[in-house]
Amino acid sequence: MIKFLHLVSVFFFSGMIVFSQTYSESPSDFFFSDEVGDQPMLMSPGFISSGLDEAYGTLSPDGGEFYYCLRKNGMFSVIMATRFHDGFWSYPEVVGFSGNYLDTSPFLSPDGEFLFFASNRPVQEDDGIPDWNIWRSRRGKNGQWISPQLMPFSNDTRNEVSVSVDKDGVVYFSADYQGATITMDENALDIFFVQPRENGGWTEAVKLPAGVNSDRPERDPAISPDGKCLVFSSYRMDGEGASDLYVSYKVDGEWAEAVSLGNKVNSGAYEGGAAFTSDGKLLIFTSSVTRDMPRQLKYSSIKKWLLGPGNGAGDIWYLDASIILKD
Repeated sequence: MIKFLHLVSVFFFSGMIVFSQTYSESPSDFFFSDEVGDQPMLMSPGFISSGLDEAYGTLSPDGGEFYYCLRKNGMFSVIMATRFHDGFWSYPEVVGFSGNYLDTSPFLSPDGEFLFFASNRPVQEDDGIPDWNIWRSRRGKNGQWISPQLMPFSNDTRNEVSVSVDKDGVVYFSADYQGATITMDENALDIFFVQPRENGGWTEAVKLPAGVNSDRPERDPAISPDGKCLVFSSYRMDGEGASDLYVSYKVDGEWAEAVSLGNKVNSGAYEGGAAFTSDGKLLIFTSSVTRDMPRQLKYSSIKKWLLGPGNGAGDIWYLDASIILKD
């Protein structure tokens, strides 16, 4: 996977030394190791996974842009972006349309033309209690993101969160349509999908069957580009921890019973926020797994442990998707 290395430099980021490597053909090799397999690997420690609670990574089809969410205890959530330009990856910056409201779950469509995300931003300035909806920004002629538009299938009284799109434009998301509270009812979250109509517009939202949805909350759907494999997060009695990743396959047009991705992926912490890369080769996901306490308790080692990746906040991980996908 690693291409010819034509430039190496060193710079400081968050108090850590990070090697900036540029590749002649594949910029994303900076983030992903060619040794990745069924054992998840931490993505770009100190640069992407920094100890600041990152989640929901999504990579552009050309491998030259990476978007993710930076958040803090439900009070702060923005969409970040880093871009490959002139041989270097830029420092992550907040995207232009994010920062005034809670924005989360960024997802680049497989063709790279749209950036979907969930937000509690108001539709109208005089909106009352804010609800979560799915929004979408179109890429402009110069590559910039145009002002986001509310997706027409969003419900103005309930909540839609977490979004993923396959190559045919079918949109999967979580929603609390059967919730019992005015604000978002996380216990009522199930996974739905809508399809684009040939003449424009969208079909009605359809709830996925019991093989996927259960009496437990289901969220963070990640659909494979071909639409045949669905990874999602749920908290279930057979799980490893606070939230685990499950997978269901579409067989003869029907979704099969979901199964856990097992303890190689899931831990006693939180796993969720999954997304396939547009080529289907990698599965990117979020985990709050905590590293072991350092054996030598010095101030420097404690500080690194508490402030760096693996401190119990969200980090972004990845694995070889071929272990999940079926032919």
